[in-house]
Amino acid sequence: MITKQQVWKLYTQYANAWKPNSDQVRTKMLADVLDKDFHYPTPEFEGGLDSLLEGMAGIQKKVPGGYFDVEDVSTHHDVALLTWLLVQPDGTVLAKGHDQIQGSPEGKIVSLLTFAPSVSQP
Repeated sequence: MITKQQVWKLYTQYANAWKPNSDQVRTKMLADVLDKDFHYPTPEFEGGLDSLLEGMAGIQKKVPGGYFDVEDVSTHHDVALLTWLLVQPDGTVLAKGHDQIQGSPEGKIVSLLTFAPSVSQP
């Protein structure tokens, strides 16, 4: 079982890789938190580390200096549900969404299912 504290720490390390970093720095940061069999499905595509790195670079082009914060976490065995906030450099929240992660026995993220930004009414 993975605890809320473990997930918070792991996901915060992952979220920090979305900040303005070089691909080399991102890759190193992600090696510390992602399992070798990492899987990354999003509403737009399904991939792995390469897709994730591409998405990270894309966010920095769309929202230069933007970053992600964690709003809350819930855990159930080896799965966690997190609410993320996309924050502009001035601190303004641009979007809010959710990720579901599955932890590996080694304490790394083996799967990260990203949900598009939330809406209050569809």
